[in-house]
Amino acid sequence: GGKDYTIVVRRVEAVAGGRCIAFHTDGSTPHTLQVRLSRESDYDGGQLVFATEEGLVATSRKAGSATLHDSSIAHGVSLHTRGVRYSLFFLDSPADAPRAA
Repeated sequence: GGKDYTIVVRRVEAVAGGRCIAFHTDGSTPHTLQVRLSRESDYDGGQLVFATEEGLVATSRKAGSATLHDSSIAHGVSLHTRGVRYSLFFLDSPADAPRAA
């Protein structure tokens, strides 16, 4: 058999005081591919940030650009203070991962 993938469209709206995603790893999937769907002018904050040996690295991505990382990379999202952002995620599911219904 072939590989199984999970595809998710994520919509995140800013809330009063802002919203962020704490640093984490994607331990349940070997790889994550994220495609930014929103324009930079659609929202403030909400940058994808990686924790590397050289320090924190914030990505600057245009709509339609993609980021691929493996499950060992620590990453988070900076404070999102205005607007709505959309992303498309492709998760490379391991053979023993539960499948979406």
